[in-house]
Formats: sequence, structure tokens, C-alpha cells
Amino acid sequence: MKPLRRLAVQFPTLVLARRNLSRATARTVLAVVAIVIGVVAIGAIGTGGEAFKQDQLEAYEGFGGTATVDPVFYPEEGGEPDTTFTDAEIGRMRRASGGATVLPVVEPAGSFVRSPEGDPLLTVQVRGLGDPGAFYDARAGTIPANWRRSIIVGSRVANDNDIQPGDRMAVLVNGEFERSFRVAAVLEPQGFADPLSADQTVFVPLAQFDDGEYGRAIVRVDPQVRSVDDAAAGIESEFNDRRRTVDVSTVQDQRQQFEQFFATVNQFLIGIGAISLLVAAVTIANTMLMSAIEREGEIGVFRAVGYPKRAVISLLVAEATILGIVGAAIGAPVALGIGAVVNQVLVGDPLAFTDAGLRYVGLGVGFGIVTALVAGIYPAWKAANRPPVEVLG
Repeated sequence: MKPLRRLAVQFPTLVLARRNLSRATARTVLAVVAIVIGVVAIGAIGTGGEAFKQDQLEAYEGFGGTATVDPVFYPEEGGEPDTTFTDAEIGRMRRASGGATVLPVVEPAGSFVRSPEGDPLLTVQVRGLGDPGAFYDARAGTIPANWRRSIIVGSRVANDNDIQPGDRMAVLVNGEFERSFRVAAVLEPQGFADPLSADQTVFVPLAQFDDGEYGRAIVRVDPQVRSVDDAAAGIESEFNDRRRTVDVSTVQDQRQQFEQFFATVNQFLIGIGAISLLVAAVTIANTMLMSAIEREGEIGVFRAVGYPKRAVISLLVAEATILGIVGAAIGAPVALGIGAVVNQVLVGDPLAFTDAGLRYVGLGVGFGIVTALVAGIYPAWKAANRPPVEVLG
């Protein structure tokens, strides 16, 4: 009992505020629950959104030194647009990029494969590539060093159609189905960040295509040796001197755009979650108003015996602040618990909280307490400014 007495002596307003709240248990609990919901909404959305972003950004791992080069050629008046690269231009890219790996890519209009027995067509992306082993690893089978007659199949194509290394497929090349190709390898899953969408692609050797013109080029550098930005700048300088003839896009640029987009979406969702704190503010304001109305006589006596307005306001604001602190104290661990579950599901580590995710929890706690404080000011001011004679009369 002695600690409670010392607390009452040092902080009499807080002790009295706690006792007043305990006299209206139902309203107090509802107000605390409203704060808890608001804090959890902001904290859980923030931590969950950060976990989802981490999960999605993993798709960019391994592509940090990769860029794509697409033609942006302008046709002569009355002519057809030239939207391909030649072998000579690919050579210029290799020199301009400082010796980076530059692979031309053929992207034919036809995107069909089928078994040699004439089974139904599979609508997939067919691409011609010189050396898949420079960019991808095989999940099954082996990527040939001298690749001329076999094909390489992406993981999703293989999974959806039960394709294994050693199977034979007919591929639409040069406008007609060539004789069947043996599947040499099935690639490891690459994710959505892969510039060639390898998971949904069947790769065919460049030697199988007749025209020798390429729809795009893929550039890869070792990030420990040279920056992909430097290689991209070299290609831009080589080809875009007089007019823009190529468009160079690095995977890192795409990653930054994704992060910016997701940050905007996450802030929007948190804004929606913050609406629940407005509901909490209305609930607390209603609680304090009802409390002030029920205690008009008590407050009138306080004022009649010389209790200053400031003391009355402090008492009622303290009650509202206690509601906010209790709600935030309950809501923060609940939000962290939800975030840990989401982390485990998406990232595989329940404690993989980012600094940004923890800041969202702190933001929810701060908003919860401030909301309760602000919601208690008007009822406190109104109760303190009622004349004692009017209340007691």
C-alpha cells in the first residue's frame, strides 16, 4: 500500500483519473478497444506491407548487374520503322559497355510449341538467345556449352505442362514448325523481375533463326568489377549522340520504381487504417462528455471550493490520455504479433522487421495517444467552464 500512497502524493491527478475511469468500466473498455483497433490497423498494415515488399524485392536479387537495350529507331518518311539490332550494332554495344556480356535476343511473333506427335499447341513465349548459361542456372538437365539444336524451358512452362529434360517439342521458328527439339534443361524459377520473363519462355538457339536481326539485347556486368550504370551510360553515349535510337533500362531502375510505387500504396492503406483512429477519437470524446455530464455535481463542488479551471481540465485530459496509453500499450504488441505472422509467411523469419515497419508501429502508438489526448480537450474545457452556481443550482 505504501507505494500506492507515495504515487497518490506525487501524482494525485493521475490516481484520481484512474479511479474516475474505473467507475464507468463499460465505456472505458469500449474507448480503449477503439484505440487498440486504430493502433493495430496502422501498425499491422505498415509491418505487413514492409514484409510483402521484402518478399517482392527478393525477385530482383541476382539481377542487379543487368540491363535491357531496346531499339527506338525512327523510320524514314514513307518507310517502315526499323525496330531491330544487327550483329554490327551488338558489337558496338559490347565495346561501348566496356566488355560487358551483351547477348542479342530474337523475339518472333509466333509463340507456340507442341509435341512432335501433334498434340494441342501450347501458347508460350518463344525467344532466341545465344547463351542462356550466362544468365540462368538449370533446375534440371544441363545448359549446353555449344547450344545449337536443343531448347531450354522456363520453370512455369515446365511445371504447367509436365515437361522434363529429354522430352521433345516442336517449336514455331521462322514462321513454321521446325523439326522437334530436345529439351536440354529446365531453368530455376526467376521471378517477375527477370527482364526476359524466363519462367514463361522457351529459349531456342539463335542459329535456328534466319534473319540475323534482334529485337533487343541483354547486358550483364559483374557488380564487383563495374557498375551497370556505367555500362548503360556508355551504350547511351554511343547510340544516342544525335538522336535517341536506343532505350537502356537497368533492373535497379525498375526496382526503384517498384519501391516508390509500393511506398505510395502503403501510405494510402495506412491512411485508410488511420480512419479507425478518428472513430476512436469520437468514442473517447463521447466517453469524456458522458463522464463530465454524470459528474457535473462533483465538478461543481470542486469549482465552488476553489478548484481552478486548469485543475479540472488537467483531470479530464489525464483520463483521456490514460485511455490512449492503455490502448496503445495493448495495440502495439498485437500489431507486432500480426507482423511476425506475416513475416513468417512471406519472408520465413518472424523477426524480420525492417526499420520502416517498426516506425509504422511507433506511428500507430503515437497517433493513438495523441488522438486520445485531443479528443479529451473539448469535453474537459466544456466541463471546466460551466459556472458552479449553474451546476449546483
